[in-house]
Amino acid sequence: MKLSVLKRIGLGRLLLAGCLWGCSAPAQSEKDGQTATNATATADSTAKNDYKISPQDVVIVDVFNEKELSNKEFRVSAQSEITYPMLGDVKIGGLTPAEASHRIKEMLDKDYLVNPQVTVTVKEYVARYVTVMGEVIKPSAIILPGEQKWTILDAIGQAGGFTKGANKNRIEFMRNGKTKRYSVDELMKNAADPEKTIYVLPGDSINVPQTVF
Repeated sequence: MKLSVLKRIGLGRLLLAGCLWGCSAPAQSEKDGQTATNATATADSTAKNDYKISPQDVVIVDVFNEKELSNKEFRVSAQSEITYPMLGDVKIGGLTPAEASHRIKEMLDKDYLVNPQVTVTVKEYVARYVTVMGEVIKPSAIILPGEQKWTILDAIGQAGGFTKGANKNRIEFMRNGKTKRYSVDELMKNAADPEKTIYVLPGDSINVPQTVF
């Protein structure tokens, strides 16, 4: 009888341990998934905050508690300017939304308002292109997203990736009339170092040459 009771106790402990393991595993998996989601959201947010306003973008300017100066929509001119009430022409091209907000805040604070709270947001991003040519599945001019940064490999991925005949050791990257060559391994290594990562800009070109047999 005692042996039978001990066996039941031992079996019960095994079942309890199994339950604890089985219950904790999904929880850990869910936690890991949430961590990955948070990391992705953080990366997207960082890219959005780093975006520099370009000519032909449409921006909205809001000033807290100032109805006449809020919800004002502007298309940035070819000179990178908007014409804002009271201030006239304000150059915001090349600035991040946060920097543009600070510039308008300083100008309003100087002569018109006391410590205004200004927010600049980008409503529409002008179409910006990078050209991917050569040994990729879909050679074409590709529209760059407004709120994200793409590496050279990201742009190649958007063009369908490499063909079987692609020379992955001599990828040509052209910017402002200058050409540099990279291998896939080099680009992947650089991607792990924020200081060495190369992000494509409008007007850049990428050419993947064919492997010579």
